[in-house]
Amino acid sequence: MKLPLTIGYTPDGELVQLPIDALRRHMLALGASGSGKTVLCKVMVEECIRKRLPVIAVDPQGDLASLALAEDPAVLVKMGVDPAIAREFHNRVDVKIWTPGATLGIPVSFTPAMDVPGDVRPEDRIRAFGAVGQALAGMVACNDETAPVAFSMILEYADKQGLACTTIDDFLAFLGDPPLPLARELDPVFDSKARAKAHKAFLLKTLGANRLMFDLGKPIDINEMFGLWTGGPADNGKVRLSIVYLNTLTSQEDKEIFVSLLCSALYQWMLTLDGEQLWGLFYMDEVAPYLPPVKNPASKQGLMLLMRQARKYGLCCLLATQSPGDIDYKALGQVGTMALGRIMGERALGKVEPILRALPGIDTEAIIAGLPGMARGRFILVNPDVYETPVEAQVRWLVSKHKTVTTDGVADLVTDDDREKYG
Repeated sequence: MKLPLTIGYTPDGELVQLPIDALRRHMLALGASGSGKTVLCKVMVEECIRKRLPVIAVDPQGDLASLALAEDPAVLVKMGVDPAIAREFHNRVDVKIWTPGATLGIPVSFTPAMDVPGDVRPEDRIRAFGAVGQALAGMVACNDETAPVAFSMILEYADKQGLACTTIDDFLAFLGDPPLPLARELDPVFDSKARAKAHKAFLLKTLGANRLMFDLGKPIDINEMFGLWTGGPADNGKVRLSIVYLNTLTSQEDKEIFVSLLCSALYQWMLTLDGEQLWGLFYMDEVAPYLPPVKNPASKQGLMLLMRQARKYGLCCLLATQSPGDIDYKALGQVGTMALGRIMGERALGKVEPILRALPGIDTEAIIAGLPGMARGRFILVNPDVYETPVEAQVRWLVSKHKTVTTDGVADLVTDDDREKYG
């Protein structure tokens, strides 16, 4: 797919574009607070929608929900935005605001996607159950390396025996009182004492007020979030933009858990794809707390799995953070396109320098010297497969509003029709 995504203009006024197929190898936007990296990424989202690529955008801080709001036409004229871009985006986009564990937007449940689709190859089924097991372990902070293995063994057993294990209560029944053959399999790696401890941890996570996170809304449905079912938005000239608004969750731990569940569901979903075309974009803003270099939050393994595996299935990833040192270095090795905005401080610049030196035909010293003084909204795009030399671009302005949406404001972005449809 050579469809061009319009990013902005060079200092000489030439159009800067990126082929949409470049997103297959993922993209990372780097820039200090106030550099304009969120605007850049929102421009990428708008461009993907214009090119009919659906998007799931994870919004940790409320900066992405405003993609549902149209910018004032007078502002667009002032900012030099082509009115045709605005018309095309707003005529095409189908926005849904998802709120985990809350009914302010469209509620979505914390129930893990434990039923792997039947048309997935046997070896991929095992990998998918492994991903779910990892997500379940993250849910109760089981750092013991045997826990994800044991949890995936439970899911594989239920699958092979044709037994229902689609809800958290189903899983807890197997964990708390496993059938004798399953107990014998589990004992060498996760004995009865370990199972009892994990069972109690799950109960604490699923009882009382915590139960709302599992009872409100339906489990994550990636086809629904991307709008790709038969007769859905894609068949009616629309392109789904799903914004997952995390601020309805009160703790960072719960946000990390939900991201891990979302990544697990994405992984299962993409195993059903042929990979010959691009199917969707997964975008996460301010990703640093979810993919740190040293710590191991619940979300980290799932995000790393997507970064390593998604490209061959046609799922693109777009991440944004302030410095490459904020995220695990192994994720950096999976990125094909980097957008470098204003980066300050010797430590942050020191993390960028070796990345640039590893790429051919780049004047590393000149780029490093210029990054601290980059103007707001100006980025250097680096992709050796697309650009012979790095390209400096002033990002075009958004056709959607750029503002922070509070939890009170989310309710205004959900239509009555959606409230009726999704309950």
